Amino acid sequence: MKTKSKRVFLFCLCSIFTFAGTCDQKYIISFVTADQVESLPTKSLVTYENVFEDLKLEDMRQSILGIWTHGLNPKKYWTDEMEKDFTQGIGQRYDLKYHTQKNFLAMLRHLSVGSVDPKSVGSDVKLKKKEFIDPSRLHEIVFSANFKTGAIVEELAPQNEPYFSTQAAMKMLYPICNGGRWHNISESKEKMSLNSKNNVIIDIKQRLVLLGYKINSIDDLFDDDLLMIVNDIQSTQRWTPDGFISPGGRFWRFLNTSCLDRIHQIQADMEKLRWFPHRFEDRFAFVNLAFSYFYLSEKKPENKIVLYSRIINGRPSRKSPTMRDEIVKIIFNPFWVVPPKIFYKDKVTEIRKLSENEISDYFIRNKFEVWDKVSRRKIDPLDVNWGAAEYAGYSGEKNIAMVYLRQRPFFSNALGVIKFELTNTLAVFMHDTNQPELFQRQGRMRSSGCIRIEKAFDLAEYLLAGTQWDRSAIEAITAKPGDEIKISTEVKLTNSLPIYMAYMSSEQGRDGVIRFAPDSYGQNAKIIKSMSGLF
Repeated sequence: MKTKSKRVFLFCLCSIFTFAGTCDQKYIISFVTADQVESLPTKSLVTYENVFEDLKLEDMRQSILGIWTHGLNPKKYWTDEMEKDFTQGIGQRYDLKYHTQKNFLAMLRHLSVGSVDPKSVGSDVKLKKKEFIDPSRLHEIVFSANFKTGAIVEELAPQNEPYFSTQAAMKMLYPICNGGRWHNISESKEKMSLNSKNNVIIDIKQRLVLLGYKINSIDDLFDDDLLMIVNDIQSTQRWTPDGFISPGGRFWRFLNTSCLDRIHQIQADMEKLRWFPHRFEDRFAFVNLAFSYFYLSEKKPENKIVLYSRIINGRPSRKSPTMRDEIVKIIFNPFWVVPPKIFYKDKVTEIRKLSENEISDYFIRNKFEVWDKVSRRKIDPLDVNWGAAEYAGYSGEKNIAMVYLRQRPFFSNALGVIKFELTNTLAVFMHDTNQPELFQRQGRMRSSGCIRIEKAFDLAEYLLAGTQWDRSAIEAITAKPGDEIKISTEVKLTNSLPIYMAYMSSEQGRDGVIRFAPDSYGQNAKIIKSMSGLF
């Protein structure tokens, strides 16, 4: 039989590829045979089917087995049958490699863009399912990673701080669960508090150490360390901290949530972050709707949080949306145009209960105005038939109200004295508040969807740094207690601030502690039901 000759070609390949197809001046010299030409990253030749031809089976297997660190189940992509075939030697390697390549691709797809369609989770999720990268771009990544599967995986995984925090929780907790170190704790029939002694406290302390809490003495004494931790957990669960562990109480249910359920909770949160852009900007804000906090992060000169603040966000019946947006404008002494749902469900309901004299007093006291949407003129509130459907907000909650309610700028305006305007069409924005005392509560899901931020003045000062609007100018223009109507002033930002909002119910804090919050928005259960790669 005549042997087919193999011609050898010398190719100069760019070591860095771009979407435009241009190259810099760095080159890799690569000797390839004619049979290997189709494996080169020529856009017209590359397909998903051949993009992994030069990857080693052993390397793909190893990366799949380690994918648990990204919240995906290795057995979804490397089955027991595949492991058996692998250990039997080279006889079945060809079919096994082909099958592994397909599964490796599926794994990368799930890792990069997720397997759950965000739209299926709920109307509060305002994100679209991302498209996976095309074969040419994937081949470029394979080449730039020097065919190392671990580097390919890390390149396609989300690269942002919230993901890293959640991933750290997975890396810490999964080996504990897999190693059988998470045991059910028998409930005590005694109420325990500071200085109590009970053998079950040893088990409780051991469990808390697994979550990253620092405890000096693993003994049967309810000491100061345990008191601080009990109060911390009660706070994250949105309970008023009282330092007690009561028989049959909620604290026991928290402790005895199974390890697998906790892993599923982390998996669901990691899935949510795959819906967002792969990388966040060098400067961005993040709102965690589960723990009700806001932080602002800067990458340069180093990764650091430059502002942290408690927030008040949407209650479960009026959820704040999961979305990406941008802060583009600051308004000092804002008007508050009451959103239709609040207008219909809250304000109209209040007004209908009032007499004519009480209605007049209500509008004067709260500095409300009624405006006609059609003619855009102000209306005497006594001229409105508040019981009529056409004026009551919604008719069947579908038609637009004929009138709307507006509150004039003053110190006790519902938006406070500072509003941060976003770009969305949902009437969702961030703002100050006339009820600052609510920030001291553990349960801060109290708004109708907008985000109230405790450190509104600090955020405004940061965003306007380098302009005429320093702290003294901001404080001078904003309304004070007892002030009458103020002039509303808008300031457009030169550089908008990207803001990401997500219901993240698990995280590992900078203190190394894994914390969990209740799934009050009901997202996790839907994600867990549909997610590929679930443990």
